[in-house]
Amino acid sequence: MGKNLEKVQDMLDGKGTGKIQVGASSVGGGEKTRKVGDKWVDSDGVPWEQRDGYKVKGRLATSDVTHQSWDMKCSTCESLILKPWDKDTYKADGRCYHCQLDYEVDLKVKPIRWFAYRRLKELINLEAIQKDLEQWIDELEKMKNEKVFDKSVANALANSNVDTSMQVNKQMTK
Repeated sequence: MGKNLEKVQDMLDGKGTGKIQVGASSVGGGEKTRKVGDKWVDSDGVPWEQRDGYKVKGRLATSDVTHQSWDMKCSTCESLILKPWDKDTYKADGRCYHCQLDYEVDLKVKPIRWFAYRRLKELINLEAIQKDLEQWIDELEKMKNEKVFDKSVANALANSNVDTSMQVNKQMTK
């Protein structure tokens, strides 16, 4: 008779010593000990990776790509860019909001540098506007070469308007 069955029989006879654990054992079974960097696929086909102190499940286990927000750090103070106002200034200048404020205050002390900085920003914005306009013009040129409107639909709409207006005129004259 197996060990578990003996324990159950002893418990039924009143000789039980306490709890019976069934289904898991600390010797030989259970979960394998994984080292940092180990990658495996479980029985369901899900990839896993052992990291330092935790496991990663799914596509993140097989991908070397990190989340883009983890790479967003202020170029001045090296803090992570998390707040919405920090994200806005980071996109434009690569700094968090407070570092950008400090930078601009330092520039305003020297009016010529401040003027040059603002002028550079305006030129960069104008270049972006110019690219958008060129793209818009190119799209218009492509549309001129293509048939934009189907004349059959326009004619059908025009004829239906004529017919209804004639019916309205006949009813008004009666």
